[in-house]
Amino acid sequence: MKTNLKTTTVKDIAYLINTSCLRADRGASLEKLADMLCVSDRYKVYLEADNRQLIGVIQAKQIAMKILELSRQKDDEQEMLPAIAYVLNFQCGGDLGEPPVTVQAETSLKQVLELMDQNQIREIAVVDAENHLVGTLEAKNILAHYLHAKAETSL
Repeated sequence: MKTNLKTTTVKDIAYLINTSCLRADRGASLEKLADMLCVSDRYKVYLEADNRQLIGVIQAKQIAMKILELSRQKDDEQEMLPAIAYVLNFQCGGDLGEPPVTVQAETSLKQVLELMDQNQIREIAVVDAENHLVGTLEAKNILAHYLHAKAETSL
């Protein structure tokens, strides 16, 4: 096992890539995305174009913040509930999604961790040469790999 963050690449730790990440079409309604998030242990949905290219990411907190914003704008429940229903049904992931932060198989773990730090994220999308989502890599898994590899070399 490699312990050098500069020379170890995403490909070297491919077994740590989570391929069960949530994916949806960029046109999926916020309600569908919220449902996906509520029944999983994930907090992000990766948005794909028709050709399966990764084009965005939306977090549970973005949907929640949109609902909170509406609740502050409306005075009573009779106004608020239809507004929330409208947003959930007629706005799509592409409306709120952010550009994804991505890496490829050749990216060093040092670069991965720097990107995570710069973007204040704990999970990063791994894409192939055509920008198709392969899976995600979490900071905690990189740390676990590093600690395990270091422990093996010290034995």
